[in-house]
Amino acid sequence: MLAPLPNPILIARQVAVILVIAISGTVSTPGQEQGAAPAALSGALYLDAWQIEKEFLVSPLALQEWIDLGLEPDSEIRPEEKDDLKTTIGNFLAGKCPVTIQDEPLVFTLDRIHFIEPDATEFSIIDHDATVTARDIRISAIYATPNFDPRQALQVFWDLLPENSPFVTVKVADAGGTRNFNLTKFNPTLNIRGRYRSGARNSPPTPPPLPALTAAEPFRIPWLSLALIIIIFPAGFIIFRAKENLVIRLTLIGLILPAAIVFKGVGIPLRGKTSSISISDAAAARILDPLLRGVYHSFNYQNRDQQYEELDKVAGGEALTPIFLEIQRTLQSRERDGSRVRVNDLRIESSKSSPLPTRPGFQALCEWEVSGRVGHWGHFHDRLNLYRASFEVEPVEQKWKITLLTLHDRQRAPVPPPAPESK
Repeated sequence: MLAPLPNPILIARQVAVILVIAISGTVSTPGQEQGAAPAALSGALYLDAWQIEKEFLVSPLALQEWIDLGLEPDSEIRPEEKDDLKTTIGNFLAGKCPVTIQDEPLVFTLDRIHFIEPDATEFSIIDHDATVTARDIRISAIYATPNFDPRQALQVFWDLLPENSPFVTVKVADAGGTRNFNLTKFNPTLNIRGRYRSGARNSPPTPPPLPALTAAEPFRIPWLSLALIIIIFPAGFIIFRAKENLVIRLTLIGLILPAAIVFKGVGIPLRGKTSSISISDAAAARILDPLLRGVYHSFNYQNRDQQYEELDKVAGGEALTPIFLEIQRTLQSRERDGSRVRVNDLRIESSKSSPLPTRPGFQALCEWEVSGRVGHWGHFHDRLNLYRASFEVEPVEQKWKITLLTLHDRQRAPVPPPAPESK
């Protein structure tokens, strides 16, 4: 009989650990370009193939041109006042600077909002428990919407233009770098088309099919056929000794014999010993690559049902729900650093595999790298992390799925220089 899968809760915990680290490990607080301190009000668009983000970087003092926040430059904002201030500002900004595609407005939702320090060299979130003065902070409010069709151009109408400022700078960050645009009262509209990596909207490939035989075929004992045959021999002996009603008895035998043949498939299945699956190192890598890509791909969706559906394609059986919940907590952890992680690509560097001893599947010691991006101050910043972990991969619902993962090591690779800006 096939051995049962490992404890799903244990699977969930161990897989969740690696997912948490593999995703959150790409997050940091990257530096901003050198220059003057950020303006009292500016904006940014982050164009990802799966999501569009609209960011407001604004001093709460500057916002009082449109909304009374009851603040003076020396006003202290205590920890207990921050949440109410965030709510007021978040609700106000939600209706500002609409973005449309072919005159159809996009619906944005508030994704995250933070108090940040107006430092020219670093995006730094102010601790929630710190008391600050109104002049010494900026608000970063980021609204998100799915990017359903990256081919379309965006139209942005910037209706937050301070009276004492000749223009507002809006940065547009995409795979091609960062572009700066100065919008004025006489020219408040921006028409922009995103630049995306080739194949950025492609779904991950499916893993190779399972081997033709994952376990020994069951042996069936045709008990009904055996019973009928056992009846035929004594019945036939009696019939040929007794001369009476020979035609009738021969007819009965003629019926019993075909019945025995017909019922030969009705039997008691006896399952043989489980067959191990021999997977080469290269084959293990070819299976693990799309499974890991599938995990990261599920983060591209905002809808929880879609995330769950995508994870179900690569996560093992009953472990799916705990893994899903753990990933949700991981994604929410961006509140601590102000970034949404975008995983762009991964590459398996090495894989050493061996069969599972008691059930179909294989285990593999794998090393891989993950490249990701975070967005701050109108830039995307690339991050590269290296991981080493042990996997167990098994047939679940006739597909390869990860059922166990144990992290051994992780390292952050050197940070590449930021993408150049273009006008």
